[in-house]
Amino acid sequence: MRSGWKLRGVKARAGDPVGAILGDAPRALLADEELVDCTLLIDGEGMGHLLGDDKAGDLAKGAQLKLALWLALVLAKKNMVRISLPNRYGASVRADLEAGPTVVDLHSIAPYYYTVGHKLADATGEDSLRKELRAAISGDRFEKAFDWSQVSLDRDVSELRETLAREEQELFDAGYRAARDVRAWKRRRTARLTTAAIYKRAAPERVG
Repeated sequence: MRSGWKLRGVKARAGDPVGAILGDAPRALLADEELVDCTLLIDGEGMGHLLGDDKAGDLAKGAQLKLALWLALVLAKKNMVRISLPNRYGASVRADLEAGPTVVDLHSIAPYYYTVGHKLADATGEDSLRKELRAAISGDRFEKAFDWSQVSLDRDVSELRETLAREEQELFDAGYRAARDVRAWKRRRTARLTTAAIYKRAAPERVG
């Protein structure tokens, strides 16, 4: 049963800018396991197992739960729980997104910050969160992450990379591979041109 819910939960959402840029799986599978705070909107007969205790029995309406995102989204659609926006998506953290990746360590806050954030924005109707996440994706944080990837071939940037959200790390890794491949291509091209020049100088001139 659980895997069935999860498969529905990870279906790509049309218009998701993170998914459009970086792809949905397997990132979405891992993002859907993040815990979110929920309030039970019904009397939960036999739902005590949601607290992780098989003997907990029933849950009263208004009970506070921490649920995996995939399950919270399913129950929210059935009007069984209300999802609360976590503090990591509060105004202070969202404001720091505009200041660039060196200001806030998103990976320690929420590894899949953007993927989870867009799903929470849809579930809670937080249009401002959705807009700010979109702005971050097209703004300074992603731009700097990509810039770092282009100048990091001979540097140790492991500590810096570890502060990036997984979506930003994917962008960084893609840019790093591209820069590495371009440098390798340039070296091969230079080697071929050098070999051709040496061959041309060494070749005997045609007579007559």
